[in-house]
Amino acid sequence: MLFDPWLDDGIFHGSWFHWPPISTNINDIGRFDYVYISHIHEDHCSAGTIQYLNRDAEIIIMDRRPNFVENFLKSHDFNFSKVHLVPPRKGLRISKDLFVDMIEANPTNELAFLVDSSIVIQWGDHVVFNANDCQPHPAAIDYLRNTYPKVDLALLPYSGGSGYPSCYSNLSEDEKISERERILEQRIAGFIENTRQINPKYVVPFADQYVVGGSRAYLNRFISHGSCPGVVGKQVRDAGLGERLLLLNSGQSFDLGDQTKKPDVPYMEYTVEDREKYIAEYLSHKPYDHERVTFGPSVSIERLVRQARFRLWDAQRQRQTFPLTHMVLDFNDSQRRFEIDLAVEGVLESDIRKPLMEPYLRMAGSDTLQIMLLMGHISWNIADAALFLDYERRPNVYDPSIYVLLNFLRI
Repeated sequence: MLFDPWLDDGIFHGSWFHWPPISTNINDIGRFDYVYISHIHEDHCSAGTIQYLNRDAEIIIMDRRPNFVENFLKSHDFNFSKVHLVPPRKGLRISKDLFVDMIEANPTNELAFLVDSSIVIQWGDHVVFNANDCQPHPAAIDYLRNTYPKVDLALLPYSGGSGYPSCYSNLSEDEKISERERILEQRIAGFIENTRQINPKYVVPFADQYVVGGSRAYLNRFISHGSCPGVVGKQVRDAGLGERLLLLNSGQSFDLGDQTKKPDVPYMEYTVEDREKYIAEYLSHKPYDHERVTFGPSVSIERLVRQARFRLWDAQRQRQTFPLTHMVLDFNDSQRRFEIDLAVEGVLESDIRKPLMEPYLRMAGSDTLQIMLLMGHISWNIADAALFLDYERRPNVYDPSIYVLLNFLRI
């Protein structure tokens, strides 16, 4: 069974690459009986990898509406032999010795809850829990402990991808580094607590093996994830859970039966210096999609902004959400600024040189990038993970509702 196919590089419009480097060649991907896809994000569901999969494989996804993964497969004409829609917290017997269950993402995280999932696999005598990007929430942990009290292997998130603090100009470099360390420490503590709660025989720090290439690669040093999954090691051992920690190199396997690794070689611990050297040598010159094209003057920025604002306002009225703050769009090439007061309808073009009145979230980028965002070719959520935008947030207080609304700002 393959989890979340992503083996090609340059996803998210040319920004994301594997790190640490992977040994698996996409052309030698082999044959699979089953493929589980947790959600639609490209680092879990890449068309550039899926196109190489054998079509007699059976797809496993969570049963939900709307079903973005199911729609994705249909739109790309990826016609696999069977698609299993697994109801969350009910499960589905797929074969005589294979039972699969799903657990939804945290309902308090609106974007994750809409798209993401985690999976429980009962295969013969073994139980494997793969949380993917879903931080296990209390209801999920309770269900898991009550329904699957003996978990052999848990794959748990230990970090995450975000433009904060890397892209936030309201923070100094020292403040970015401090925030990076605070967030990473908090997430590793969550990894340890989830390990205690789920109580698996073995636990793998999972997901978040990536690095951003291209002209924004210099921002990697502020991203709140470590140089490799082994970054959790010291804290896990200090917590008395060292015997459960399973760290694997790319191309290495672990047998749950005899509890051996193949090949039996030590874990390769990569440092920040290793990562920076790799970026400089292989990735810093990579172009992004929005750097390959330029829109002509016939593309009206003002019309795009006003139409996108109309759509956002419609979403706000449906949701009855009117935050007392401003979204500000700065177009770097044309030096134009548009202010959106989320409490009232409409949009105002203003002087990009003048100071802004707090509170506000300002987003700056090239004209081409901003146009692609307004057109919906690039999503605001993905642009954030790709480190494409420069932000300024004053006061520096995270309000998730603002970022949810931002994804409606497109035509």
